[in-house]
Amino acid sequence: MRWMIAAVAALALMGCKDDAKGAENAAASAPHGYRMEIRAANNEQIYLVTAPDGRVTAAHAGNGASALMDANSAQRLAAVPTGASNAPEVVSMRFPGFDLHINANKDENGDVSSDNNGQVQLSMGTGNGQRVEINANEGGPGDADDNAHVLVTGADADAARDFINDQDELSPEVKSQMLTAVGLS
Repeated sequence: MRWMIAAVAALALMGCKDDAKGAENAAASAPHGYRMEIRAANNEQIYLVTAPDGRVTAAHAGNGASALMDANSAQRLAAVPTGASNAPEVVSMRFPGFDLHINANKDENGDVSSDNNGQVQLSMGTGNGQRVEINANEGGPGDADDNAHVLVTGADADAARDFINDQDELSPEVKSQMLTAVGLS
């Protein structure tokens, strides 16, 4: 899950970029801006980017290799929502622009333990339509069934370009293909 922590830190920094870039970027960061996702399980990741005009690109990375997914597969994948936990809610905090939910199964003593599955859902948003959602699921003992989903919505073109270019798991060729597919090259 170390890679998930790194992704969260990078996305949090990306969401805190200076908003004083002018009216052009403010319009691009409206709720209909770029949508960027990382879906990860085990040591494999899928990166999805949806442009405001509906164009979608996706790439798969794992075991040191990456490849662009075909357009039809990317469209189908973008339409599939990520799942929610069926574990009971343990902690919930809500503030304007911030939601945190922790769900976990408890052991026979009523304690949450590392042997049980749990899920953390974090959602942060700004008044200008940008939003970051993080959903990490600890499936149970070991890492084999762990997965995570990171979603950024309402991003401007610069943030979407940085998102693609900053993915170390993707080859330069795949990054270039993704940028072209959503009109960012």
